[in-house]
Amino acid sequence: MLQDKLQSCHKICNIVTIRTLPMLHFKLHACNITSNIMKRKRMLTTRQQSILDSFLESPDAAKSISDLPDFGLERTTVFRDLRKMVDSGLLLAKGKSYQLNKRSDAYLEWDLTRPPHQRSVVPYNPSFLADYQPNTTFMLSAEQLQAMERIGAVSGLSAAKGLGKNYERVLASLLIDLTHASSNLENVQISWLDTKTLLEFGERPGGLTETQMRIVLNHKNAIAYLMEHGQDLSIARKDLMDIHSLLITGLLKDASAVGCLRKAIVKIDGSQYLPPDNPHQLNEAFEEFCQKAQEIANPYEQAFFAMVFLPYLQPFQDGNKRTSRIVMNIPLVRNELAPFSFSDMGKREYMFGLLAFYERGVPGILAKSFVAAYARSAGRYADMIQHVNAGGILSTISEN
Repeated sequence: MLQDKLQSCHKICNIVTIRTLPMLHFKLHACNITSNIMKRKRMLTTRQQSILDSFLESPDAAKSISDLPDFGLERTTVFRDLRKMVDSGLLLAKGKSYQLNKRSDAYLEWDLTRPPHQRSVVPYNPSFLADYQPNTTFMLSAEQLQAMERIGAVSGLSAAKGLGKNYERVLASLLIDLTHASSNLENVQISWLDTKTLLEFGERPGGLTETQMRIVLNHKNAIAYLMEHGQDLSIARKDLMDIHSLLITGLLKDASAVGCLRKAIVKIDGSQYLPPDNPHQLNEAFEEFCQKAQEIANPYEQAFFAMVFLPYLQPFQDGNKRTSRIVMNIPLVRNELAPFSFSDMGKREYMFGLLAFYERGVPGILAKSFVAAYARSAGRYADMIQHVNAGGILSTISEN
């Protein structure tokens, strides 16, 4: 039925739109920098941090020991600090001089948290997608993939599926978690408890606009569709259009834009990245994305590929990141692995990770956040499966 309903929408739409990305204005030393950068900073001594700050004052300049602050120490001591910073990836050695490594977390944090007008415009780079060769190129490291394989394979899942209502409660919990987290990432300020009462009992929370309510309820529909049909879905054009339609229905003035590729230029507020602006190029890139995504054998790599490249292409008028958050779960559900709920990924680290890929082509920031957050959410999912398989009961608050 859904297939028939959406068939007429699978076409190119002529839409002009502006997408938004929250402005990320703050300095390197602000108190709310990301946890990864905080960890890196804690690894530095006070003197090494002063050295790093000196390089950040003129990020493009190469400096020798004589250009650094006078610490009142022997040059060999400062030299050892510089070597340690080279070994950690913060600096690059250029003969007797040193330069900031612009692909390091520390530099990216300084660079991408500046106001957008202080950064250069970055057009869509088709080589990012063209150079990616499924099962040869990897955006996740071997170590990250191994870690995810250890935590994502949930023991006893097949047995749990035969437990009827108890397993349905596990799925209901996932639906609430993902709906809540993804809605929050869309600036819908709804609590987890309000999300639960809305989805389970239809009780509308106060303070939400009609648009925000629709965003939450559309998430419910799209995630329910994923859980019901996940074994039959793939990262294919039609399935992506269907999921986008479920997420965006009732949110666009032009209903013909639902489940369709955009045709006009998109501007992302808060970023200097310019997505593809030619409809023919966008259609070809979208087809290439779908083809390569389906060829990826590793489900975790496939999930991350979708998580990164769908927002990068910006194929739709609206809802690109929302669609990516549901679509990335397709390979996890198909392979009976722990799904990713986004509950443990902060909004800032998510946006900053995307920004690092948009403007600098660096997927590693988002990859680290993804792997760390997946470890926590997969652990909770495994605990629930183990609980119901051991004869435990998952009940709702209203039942106790």
